[in-house]
Amino acid sequence: MSAFELYAPPHTDLWRKPPAADTATAPILFTALRHPFVSAEVTVAAEWRLEWDQAGLVIFAGTPPTSANAPVTEINLPAGADGSPPAYPQPPPASKWVKVGLEFCNNACHASSVCATQDGADWTTTSLPPTQATRGELRIKLERIGYALWVYYEDQHLGWKKMREVTWFFYGVENKSVRVGVYASRPANFPPSLYERRQGGSSVTQSSLRVEFDGLQIF
Repeated sequence: MSAFELYAPPHTDLWRKPPAADTATAPILFTALRHPFVSAEVTVAAEWRLEWDQAGLVIFAGTPPTSANAPVTEINLPAGADGSPPAYPQPPPASKWVKVGLEFCNNACHASSVCATQDGADWTTTSLPPTQATRGELRIKLERIGYALWVYYEDQHLGWKKMREVTWFFYGVENKSVRVGVYASRPANFPPSLYERRQGGSSVTQSSLRVEFDGLQIF
């Protein structure tokens, strides 16, 4: 896909805390693949302003988490022999998922990633070169190597840099259960500042994060 946008309202996130309690309010666009996953990459850019503003790639192994504001995806369910919908199976175990992107924290842009298992999720950030940290744009990539999922970001001078190896991601996973796509989120939900209230109109703290995605490739 070429350029497109996602808007993330305040207090939206993709996160997991024990015991597998998901927050899945972030806008997400994803797809199931017809062939085994190989790689995915995209460039993200935005006016990052609030702590934890973020966007990037996400990959699920299993049923993606849902909530009242669940992401929408296109699915095809085969009809039963009498034309009625098929019976739904029991809810599967919580999916494994990984996200990688650009995240604004401590007043600077970082490459960030999260790995989520059935027990919860972790979070890590990597500092970017000064000129890249202030530019607000980053190209990121996911790649499958055996059972492992490798996470990369693109250094503007040195090219692709390895950020993380998730050794267990594809172990015991059926190819048809893998879904991959993009997300955007604005977890912060701060009240308007005194200056914003005096200025009137919509405040930064109450507005949506607009993220531009470019050059999305999924193989």
